[in-house]
Amino acid sequence: MSKSKFNVDNPDDLVYKYGADTFRMYEMFLGPIEQSKPWDTKGIEGVNRFLKKLWRMCMDEQKGLVVTDEPATVAELRVLHKAIKKISEDTERFSFNTAVSAFMILLNDLSDLKCRKKEILTPLLIMLSPYAPHIAEELYHALGYEGSVVTADYPQADEKYLTESEKEYPVSINGKMRTTIVISLSATQDEVESIVMSNEVVQRWLDQKTPKKVIYVKNKMINLVV
Repeated sequence: MSKSKFNVDNPDDLVYKYGADTFRMYEMFLGPIEQSKPWDTKGIEGVNRFLKKLWRMCMDEQKGLVVTDEPATVAELRVLHKAIKKISEDTERFSFNTAVSAFMILLNDLSDLKCRKKEILTPLLIMLSPYAPHIAEELYHALGYEGSVVTADYPQADEKYLTESEKEYPVSINGKMRTTIVISLSATQDEVESIVMSNEVVQRWLDQKTPKKVIYVKNKMINLVV
């Protein structure tokens, strides 16, 4: 940007329009901190949408706080701890742009899981505090915590959630998906067939018919040929 070319964006104007957190996080998102990069405010909208989406995940205009105390599922914990590992490593090596990307992926994954659980959102806010300190602090207090989010213990990735031990397989009958079943990745063909055949949904669709073949492709799918 150059004043002589009249293409300067006043930071105060951007902070007024989008908020200090959006401006701060967007600067981190531009690229590697040690490299020069072109200034382009078009991408700032994406960061702003991310923060608004996070706010809506925690707060509703009519109901107020919508975060629950329900225990987290294994799927939610896996998504969280994968992000903790990625964001922690990226932050330590000052790779802020990839950490911001990881935050966005995490929020999308949690949205897909329809997760609004305090157990999951608390570590997210603690990790976010160096990137978007104002919204992290406000939501942290909204969740009922005292003290500042910046003094909270930083979350640590749990290895047991980083390695996949089971998978949710789509189960099809004659090529049409009818249900999904979570099966251990170490299960044998015989064990998979036994688990699938004892499933109530599968039995209902089979209508007392015996499948001619059970096709099991590890890590991908299960198909019953009737």
